[in-house]
Amino acid sequence: MHNRSTSDTTRGSHRISATPPIFPTYLLPSFKFPFLRRRVSASSSSSSASHPSSSTKSTSSPAGAGRLQRLGPDTLRCSACSADLALAAQIISKGFTGRYGRALLVAPPPATPAAEEDDYDSDSGSPPLLNIRIGRLENRQLVTGWHVVADISCSSCSRKLGWKYVDAKEKSQKYKVGKYILETERVTTHRSWGDEDGDDGASGASGALVVVDGGPYGTRRRMSSDRVSFDSEDDDECDDVFAGTWNARTVARRRAEMIAAVRSDE
Repeated sequence: MHNRSTSDTTRGSHRISATPPIFPTYLLPSFKFPFLRRRVSASSSSSSASHPSSSTKSTSSPAGAGRLQRLGPDTLRCSACSADLALAAQIISKGFTGRYGRALLVAPPPATPAAEEDDYDSDSGSPPLLNIRIGRLENRQLVTGWHVVADISCSSCSRKLGWKYVDAKEKSQKYKVGKYILETERVTTHRSWGDEDGDDGASGASGALVVVDGGPYGTRRRMSSDRVSFDSEDDDECDDVFAGTWNARTVARRRAEMIAAVRSDE
């Protein structure tokens, strides 16, 4: 009555087995706890109040301390599970069309020496977007002609997010190769705000923050909080996009130099 065949036992073990959870990778550094520091400073101020002699040596906090500030750059996340996908600065164009309406053309993360060879995509030779799975290649006719594409989905929740351009038949469309389409209906822009003092005490005034670019690639750099997007009316930027060398930081510096030149002429 209690005897069970080997096949039944095997089927039962398959029913109770579970796949290991997939934990997403994060673009930005670990969480900080500014309120803990504030609590510590409050306790230190109370202790100084009990010792008037030591309170005279205390210095006033900076005027910008405790204000709501940008803690990091904007990021693109999966709208279903909030897994990080890319920095908003990687957006090349917002004028593309996907399966569900408007879509973003997004550049891959910058290649860095810290990235391992396994992190690079064999098709394009650059790191892929974070937390995505790339499907099999297929020929697909899009609005701009025939392309070789691969659908991409979120590695955490398996939701389809768009596709990757692997090859293009027409020479004029080659600039898309290696880049990604993210459906605006499937992704959301996340902005990091918080009550945080900068590492140098002046991040709120300068508008520049030290962030980790690409998380697992470990590149630390100062990044402006201003959003830089592709300007299709600028011939130089169009040339950069077609050549595959468009870079948000370079464009921001070029625009700043143009503004400075105009102001000097005035």
